[in-house]
Amino acid sequence: MNQSCPDLAESKPIPDYPVRLGEVILIVLGAIALVGAGCVGLYLRVINYAYNPGRAEAVAKAIVDYNIPGGAEGIFGINIGSAKLALVRSLGSPPNVILFVAKNPITRDTEGVPGNLFTSDDMDQQFTVQSRRTETKTFCGATIPITVEEGEQTFPNLDLRRPAVRYTASLIEEDVERTTVIVANGDRRYELIESSFSSLRCR
Repeated sequence: MNQSCPDLAESKPIPDYPVRLGEVILIVLGAIALVGAGCVGLYLRVINYAYNPGRAEAVAKAIVDYNIPGGAEGIFGINIGSAKLALVRSLGSPPNVILFVAKNPITRDTEGVPGNLFTSDDMDQQFTVQSRRTETKTFCGATIPITVEEGEQTFPNLDLRRPAVRYTASLIEEDVERTTVIVANGDRRYELIESSFSSLRCR
């Protein structure tokens, strides 16, 4: 039995549904919200991971071997691409030694740009500099000038101020910039900072 095909001209036209500007805006905003929620979630996971004490110590140990008198605990550690940075401190409250270390590969894109991701002032905003000088010390197997600053370290939560000393060392070797900032406070600050700094062995 022959069955005639329906005439295309007689097929029902597709309804012309006008997309309103408001609907487009809502769709775009919804997409942005979904992407934003995902980014926020990822950011929070990264931050929580970075502030894990064990993770922070692992990152620090990947940059340098160190020995802080009395023991140490990790505060912050993260990898940003090939760059690594970490913050550790001595045990006790308040800590009498704080150590920041960073290792940043230098590429053509970063050549001429400071490789350290934090300056010494960024590391501890509660350090008030009263004097500054340059001394020659051994860092990562090289004899280099380092910045020595003396002043006062403030612990706002404890309403406490202590005399403090800070070393800042930076070295570029084999297309890698290494930066170390170490602060010691209290009556034994000179002994503590010398012991901690001389224990550093770069990896």
